[in-house]
Amino acid sequence: MEKGMAVFQDVFRRADKNDDNCLSLDEFKSYFGDGILTVEELEELFNKIDTHNTNNIDVGELCEYFSANLGPFKEIFGGVEDMSAFVSQALQQTAQVYPDKSFHDQFTVRVLLKEISGQLSSLMRNIDAASDHMETEAMKDRAPISQVAIIEPVVSSSAGWVARRARRQLSTQTSIPADGIHSLTSEVNRLADLVTRLEQKVKINPVDEEIISDESKANLAFLVSRKFTAIEERDKAFRSNLKTYVEAAGREDGCTTVSVRAFSGTSHYVVYEIWESEEDWKSHFASESSKIFRRENVDLLDRPEQLSSMAVPAKWIMAQE
Repeated sequence: MEKGMAVFQDVFRRADKNDDNCLSLDEFKSYFGDGILTVEELEELFNKIDTHNTNNIDVGELCEYFSANLGPFKEIFGGVEDMSAFVSQALQQTAQVYPDKSFHDQFTVRVLLKEISGQLSSLMRNIDAASDHMETEAMKDRAPISQVAIIEPVVSSSAGWVARRARRQLSTQTSIPADGIHSLTSEVNRLADLVTRLEQKVKINPVDEEIISDESKANLAFLVSRKFTAIEERDKAFRSNLKTYVEAAGREDGCTTVSVRAFSGTSHYVVYEIWESEEDWKSHFASESSKIFRRENVDLLDRPEQLSSMAVPAKWIMAQE
């Protein structure tokens, strides 16, 4: 296979949730849905990549598509393969000889590693800035979209399947302390209490009739409901990711409320968000904290997130003094 394609072999492996060596349309939408392309646009792209017309994408088709569209990034992906091999080799050799090095030589090794890390971080900042700019531009005239296709969990007794799933998830494990589940449960309960208090402070009165002359100037709040089903064995990691997201979203300008409802005995969660305007929500959806939350959820969710939203007159939601 052409140099640089190992990265996309790994992409294929992570997107292939049921390890059947092909990507269904639902798996494709679940992994590649970026909140910008519509379901129809993703299906069109899926059919374009599926050159064998099998209603599935194999690893060769995926690599062929990206290979033909790498453009100026072709050398970079080849370099990523080389860099990965060089780093792995250097770290293995260092681990073997580092304990026997002199005090000054050990210092030198640490300086070199920090410098390598700094150089790579600098490159990442440039890449992230370019990516953020492109996403912001793409979002300007489009509403945030969340894919709603459902992938049913696959039940298998195959030891090979279990091993492959474990290997695939190993690189994204989140460190949780021994008592982490108890503290996270307490956090969810705390959020539930917060919802109760907010319900006592918020008055929703949709009965009143309001007549306005210009719909474009209507003061509308934006309500968002996001449903998640975590992979059972990854529930702790999802809770940690969700906690970080809720705290970050709650601090953003334009966010009125963020609350979580967890369903006892399951890995089902619903996040409710109220934003002062749809523009505030779009800005948040394109923010770094939101993108990190969606990226990390790829390997944590049993099925794609389901998102629904609606705008309501802001006067319907009034905080009581």
